[in-house]
Amino acid sequence: MKKIARPAFAIILLILIPAGLAACQNPAWSSPPSPPPADMGSPAMTPGASTPSDPADPPDNADNTGNGSSDGVSPASPPSAPDSKPGSESESKPGPEPKPEPAPEPEPEPVEVRSIVIELSTGQATKGMVLEPRIVIRPADATEKSYTLKSSDESVLRVSDGRITAVGAGTAEVIATARNGVTGTAAITVTVPVETFSIGVRTIAINRGESTTLSPVITPADATDQHISFMSDNVNVASVSDAGVIQGVSAGTSVITGTVGGFSDTCTVTVIVPVTSVSISADKRAYKVGDNGGFTVQISPQDATDKTFTVSISGEAVTLTGDTAFSCDAGGDATITVTAANGVSARQTISVVDLVAFAEEVLRLTNIERANSGLSALSTTPELTRTAVVRANEIIRSFSHDRPDGSSCFTAYDENNVSYGWAGENIAMGQRTPEEVVRAWMNSPGHKANILKKEFGRLGVGVAMDNNGRLHWSQNFTD
Repeated sequence: MKKIARPAFAIILLILIPAGLAACQNPAWSSPPSPPPADMGSPAMTPGASTPSDPADPPDNADNTGNGSSDGVSPASPPSAPDSKPGSESESKPGPEPKPEPAPEPEPEPVEVRSIVIELSTGQATKGMVLEPRIVIRPADATEKSYTLKSSDESVLRVSDGRITAVGAGTAEVIATARNGVTGTAAITVTVPVETFSIGVRTIAINRGESTTLSPVITPADATDQHISFMSDNVNVASVSDAGVIQGVSAGTSVITGTVGGFSDTCTVTVIVPVTSVSISADKRAYKVGDNGGFTVQISPQDATDKTFTVSISGEAVTLTGDTAFSCDAGGDATITVTAANGVSARQTISVVDLVAFAEEVLRLTNIERANSGLSALSTTPELTRTAVVRANEIIRSFSHDRPDGSSCFTAYDENNVSYGWAGENIAMGQRTPEEVVRAWMNSPGHKANILKKEFGRLGVGVAMDNNGRLHWSQNFTD
């Protein structure tokens, strides 16, 4: 049976159509060139040949390279079988093998972050400073480079929008954390500088041996440097410790200087030697009306800084006439008070005796004793009173019924023109009041006999005071 030959261009069309389809189906991949089709027994047609060759016995000059050998294009499939005509035999040919789909390219493996570094221009900052860190992620081709940034202590550092603000004194870390948990840290120490400093006072006065503590003020209160250095320019007067405790050493002045954060301030310390005791000593224990008295004041210690004092007197018996002098204006007690500048004081009570009033009181009390015994009252005369005053002053020098010149006490009567039929004398020394002396005489039989002698009708009383304030008493009786 003969096969019908087909023109060669039909084979070329069949080759181009599949190639076009292949190009449209997968533009991302280029198909490898198909291997030349195996010899399926198709006749090789040569242009101009009139009679096809028997496939079982091809001619020696048949072309085995297929179509398109010159441009390198190989047919994608063998030529279609010739159309069969009715009544003719046809020969079936196997179709082309299906082209395999190309395998998809595998996704690349992610590159993990292995380290993260925070780069800062400085590890030291002052309060208010803003730092902009540079974050370095390694490796550089890491797939996921996002990170978070935070502070380990918000009271020291605050992080916002990738910027670091120093807000308080201390040391804190900035922590950068990658998506996979890898972290990097950078420590920053924040300092708060001193803005102003005051030692707290301008002047201080303390006593020798005492101490006081300064209360300086540093602003701001949270300044990093809180250590104040203190110094005294005269440690022999006042010393100062690192804690600001000032100790008074001796009288004088010293300047204390405090320094912190480049700021200094001073205060002046005056050390005082205080008065520890005051004593007062009057020149007598007792005075009589009309006397002028005085007193001395002793201030201790002798090197006291301020030895000034004030004097006050209570009562109307004494009037101050000078710093340490007074006059005795009336009978009674008076208290003198001396007060030092620091408040230490001393007091002394002195007695002022109204000798005339005391003599009159002795006469009154004597008449009471006489009345108690049913006797008449005694009266006085100026002459007899004068005689008694003379005798009272004489017994200061010689306590005796004899006068200092050795004569009898009754000669004083004659000298003062006192006439008498009966005469008597009582004397005493040391009693402080009329009550005491009359009581003492009444307790002595001889003296009591004179007081209660019915023959006596007049009495002169004399009172005298010696330089020690001691009183001397005299009763001079007549009929």
